[in-house]
Amino acid sequence: MSLKSSTRLFRLEPVKAPFTSDSVTNDGTTEDDTTDVPFQDTCASSSASAWYERNLVKVGIDDKATSSASRLYFILGADFLGQLVMALDYYFWLLMVAGEMTNRGINDATNSFFNNTSGRWLYNEYLRFSERQLYFNIHELCYLIAKSVGLPRTDITLITKIAEGGSYRIFEATFRDGLKVIARLPYPCTIPRKYGVASEVATMEFLRIHGIPIPKILDWSSSASNQLGSEYIIMERVSGKELADTWYTMTFKERMAVVKKIVDIEKLLFGIHFPANGSLFFKEFLDPDVKSVDMPKDNSLKDIDRFCIGPSTEYLWWYQKRNELAANRGPWKNSEEVLKAVGEREILWLQRFGEKRYPREPFYREFYGYQKVDPQEQIRYLLDYLKVAPYLVPKPEQLNVSTIRHPDLSPSNIFISDSGDIIGIIDWQNATILPIFLQAKIPKYFQNYGDDDSENFRRLELAKDFVTMTSSDKEIEMERYRRRQVHYFYLGYTGDLNKAHFHAMGEYNFVLRNQLYDTAGRPWEGEDNPPICYSPAEVEECLDRDAKQNGINERMQEVRDFIGINIDGLVLNEEFESAKERARLIKIELAEGADTEELKREFDELWPFQDHEEID
Repeated sequence: MSLKSSTRLFRLEPVKAPFTSDSVTNDGTTEDDTTDVPFQDTCASSSASAWYERNLVKVGIDDKATSSASRLYFILGADFLGQLVMALDYYFWLLMVAGEMTNRGINDATNSFFNNTSGRWLYNEYLRFSERQLYFNIHELCYLIAKSVGLPRTDITLITKIAEGGSYRIFEATFRDGLKVIARLPYPCTIPRKYGVASEVATMEFLRIHGIPIPKILDWSSSASNQLGSEYIIMERVSGKELADTWYTMTFKERMAVVKKIVDIEKLLFGIHFPANGSLFFKEFLDPDVKSVDMPKDNSLKDIDRFCIGPSTEYLWWYQKRNELAANRGPWKNSEEVLKAVGEREILWLQRFGEKRYPREPFYREFYGYQKVDPQEQIRYLLDYLKVAPYLVPKPEQLNVSTIRHPDLSPSNIFISDSGDIIGIIDWQNATILPIFLQAKIPKYFQNYGDDDSENFRRLELAKDFVTMTSSDKEIEMERYRRRQVHYFYLGYTGDLNKAHFHAMGEYNFVLRNQLYDTAGRPWEGEDNPPICYSPAEVEECLDRDAKQNGINERMQEVRDFIGINIDGLVLNEEFESAKERARLIKIELAEGADTEELKREFDELWPFQDHEEID
């Protein structure tokens, strides 16, 4: 007999062979096979033959071999031959599902199921391949997938490696009735171990409860110490197609409609209230000594009190031995704790692991006189950042609301129906709850920064000479137009539908605050990476000055409120005279605090609520 082969998929087709009603699994347990007719010694040849037709797994056996097996079945009798064929059938089924179809066996470490086959690296390729090599028990994977949907393992007819992402290898199992199930197995290099899978599963289930279209989790494990030999997530296969498949060919109206639906979903996310910042977990998952904050009970949402907020699973909290640090990974009760935590983490890492080194980018070495860089310099910069961090927290409470967002909202992670509805959003790995002012931004795949029209929110227009352009120039212009469309639609619909996000994007220099936060939390790789450019003395002077200025600002706002004007001095016509009188009275009252005539003259000259020269 011959095995039909493919490097990526294994196909099974039903033929004939009796099984007992309970199939023995790898771990010695049994799975209830309620769909198979149990074998009996006295079964009629017709019923046995029908059973045989339904259940034998064909592995490329030619007609002659099949015919011979059928004749042998009736010559030797059902009892003996049934057990023999059952054993052979199970063997061939496992081989077909799990065997490497290029003459590599199911236990061969070079099997494509265990290795990266979707790309190459120009340098350090052996490291990248070894990081992604994951040897696991494929028989057990089939058992787990089948068990998760209540079907016998032998109903799986096809298992395919469908994708290799940055962190997961993804398999699709197809059953005889057409059902498809997804299994995601993280690479050995994927971090954080244990917490990553557990938090992603909890996040997906939590958001499903809140109406976000997310595939249902069928089974999962956050430990590799199991029969499979790997952490895993088994989930529903989302119907429909990836948005990425049609993203570049959509019409103007289709693209506008789908962006609106994306913003609608983000509005749901921004509307969820969290008591702290960090990552979501099931309460029972975290050990008692791990800090957490419980989600408050909500009678309108079932099982919401199963969840809690625990340590952040954001990648950088676990990168390059940062999992070994006694750092504050969360949960964090307020924005100041969040801002300080990243700086404190990097200082701890530098103190424990930092050594003099050349910059990671070789071309940087010239800038450092071809000398190794001392990590103490980066520690000094981070200490400066920690002094500034409390002043980066926005004062309006609405800008400090804890918010969750998708960590990689790209067209490849969004599934749409034929009618254009969003029916599934996948890949919630490393999702983190943070203050809204740190989350507020246009997603990478929907922004068009660097384009003047996009940044100034101008209406969309094709170039005036588009009709006379060459085909290649038209293609370039259409792509530019598409990028402007997406940016314009996203910003416009966010302004209309998700005002909390829109307000956070447009207020309080959020870009500068985010840059300081991101820079402070960036791993040191041998180059000077100051989040701010002040010396310690200048930082102290700046903070002192800022504190005094804030004190003045607060008092002046109190005066404006008393007078009844806005920051520009605007007041209603009918209130003008009374506001003028209130201004005169408060000026007299405040002037009484001046101890000398000189101070009184200075106060009178600097009084802001009078005619004065505008120099800016």
